[in-house]
Amino acid sequence: MPVKSRYNKVKRQRKTDDAEEQWFAPAMWSDKRSEICRAAVNSVDKVARDLEQRWGIGKLEELASPQLAVDFERARQNFSDAANGDDHNYLVRKANNLIEGWKALEAQAIKNGHSPDDAEVWYAIAPEDVGEYTFAIVKNGSDAAVVDRNKYPRVYSLDEVARIIHNFENSMIRKAKEVFPNSTITKIGDNTNKEPLNDPIPF
Repeated sequence: MPVKSRYNKVKRQRKTDDAEEQWFAPAMWSDKRSEICRAAVNSVDKVARDLEQRWGIGKLEELASPQLAVDFERARQNFSDAANGDDHNYLVRKANNLIEGWKALEAQAIKNGHSPDDAEVWYAIAPEDVGEYTFAIVKNGSDAAVVDRNKYPRVYSLDEVARIIHNFENSMIRKAKEVFPNSTITKIGDNTNKEPLNDPIPF
């Protein structure tokens, strides 16, 4: 299955029939070319994520000249179309084009005298399974004042993040992180009104 890019708006093209709306993954996402395709999408997403965490979501596009903004949006659309096609070489070329587009946005912003916020702020988009809302995390509580609350209504300091983790984290999660340091939390289940979890812990 194709990598869904949170930061580059790769959209799946859908085809409709009389029964239901369906989406058909191009063959390149399931054959021997799939790893190349995923690598291309992930590389673009990494550049986009780093820049948007540093500058803010949508900020570089706002600072761009009209021509650069148009060229960048065209590159982003071409990349999205390529991800829904079946030519992995074309996808790689469009991935490289979009990466260059991101770099051009930042270069022009700096050339015009702009700079990222002095405060240490991480801008992000939540994963799809929890709503893909925008939020920001600041190093210190005082840094929250620089965040545009219209774009980022949820702002947390590192101290707040620590308290939130402490509140929901149980001994099993802590132990899992200790024993499997590279593990990642992908879902938090709701055990409300269910039988107690009495399965043995494998450690």
